Amino acid sequence: MSRERRKGIVLAAVLLLFLAAVRPGVVYGAPGIEAEEPCSITFGLDSTYEELAAIEIPVQLYRVAEVRTDSTYQVLPSYERLSERLLSIDASTTAETWADIAQEAAQMVQDSAQEPDKILTLTDAKGSAEDLPTGLYLVEAQPVESAEYLYTFTPYLLQLPGNTYQESGDDVWDYAVEAGLKPEQNARTGRLRIDKTLTSYNATFGGASFIFQVEAVKDNALIYSDVVSLVFEETGTKGLLLEKEFPAGTTVTVTEVYSGAGYQASAGSSLVQSVQITAMQTAAVSFQNEYSGRLSGGGSVVNHFLYEETVTQDGEAAGGTWDVRQEASSEAEGV
Repeated sequence: MSRERRKGIVLAAVLLLFLAAVRPGVVYGAPGIEAEEPCSITFGLDSTYEELAAIEIPVQLYRVAEVRTDSTYQVLPSYERLSERLLSIDASTTAETWADIAQEAAQMVQDSAQEPDKILTLTDAKGSAEDLPTGLYLVEAQPVESAEYLYTFTPYLLQLPGNTYQESGDDVWDYAVEAGLKPEQNARTGRLRIDKTLTSYNATFGGASFIFQVEAVKDNALIYSDVVSLVFEETGTKGLLLEKEFPAGTTVTVTEVYSGAGYQASAGSSLVQSVQITAMQTAAVSFQNEYSGRLSGGGSVVNHFLYEETVTQDGEAAGGTWDVRQEASSEAEGV
C-alpha cells in the first residue's frame, strides 16, 4: 500500500467521503491502513467571515476510536456509548446522522470533562496538528468573539487517515489531511437606557408626560423604530431601559418629540441624542427638562412603530414588516 500523502478537504457535511461501510463496523476504503503511520491535520477557513482571520481560534481534538489495520473501528473506553452507533454505519448513513453522532460525542466530552488529546490554535485562519495516531477524532473549535459577533463552530468527526475514493475514485489512504471548520455568526447585543431628569414641576395640574422617538440604524439600514414615554408626578430622575436588544455596532438616535404641556428642555440639554451600542453593555442617553411657567392644556397619543425583520432559514434578511400600536394619555395641565 502506498504511503502517498494526499490531501482532502474535510467538512462535516461531506464526512461520508471518509467514512462508509462495506459491512457493519468497517471503514470504507482500501484495506491495509498502516496503524503506526503518524498523521497530520491542517485546518483552514474560507473567506465567508473575513474578520475571523484576525482572531485566534482554539481547536480541540478528541480521539474517540481506533482504526485497525483491517479498517474496523474499536471505540475507546471513554466513548463506549458510541459503539452501537458506529457499528451500525452502512452505505446509507447520512451526513445528518454523522452530525448527530458528533453532537453525542461532544456531549459526552462535556459531561465527563474529558481532556482533549490535542489542542491547537488557528492563527490567520490556519493551523495544524502533527504526529497524530490513526483513529476517529471529534473536532471541536471553541467559540470566539469579535466586537460585534459571536462565532460558534459545528463539531464533527474526522477519520485519520482519510480516503477520497467516493470523490476521486482513487483508493489511497491520506495520512496528511486538510480540514475545514463550519462557523456560525451570531450578533452580539447591547441595550439602551433613556434617562430623564425633571428639575421643576407644577403639581397643580398633575402628571407630565415626555415622549421619545427611538430609531436604530445598522449598516446604513433602519432596523428599529418605536416611540416610548416617561411620566413624572414630581421632580427627580427616571430611567427607562428598553426591552429591545440591539446588535453591537448599531447607532441609536433618541429624539424627545414631546416635552409635556408647560415644560421645556433645560439649558444645555439637547432634544436629539445618538449613541452606539456596544456588546454586553447598556448605552445611555440623558435629557433634562424644567417647568416653563407657561401653561397649555393638552394630551398626547403615542404611536409605536416596530420593525420586525424577516430572516430565511439560511439566516439571510428577507425584508420585514412594521407593526403600529397606539396609546393615548391625558394630562390635566390647564391653560
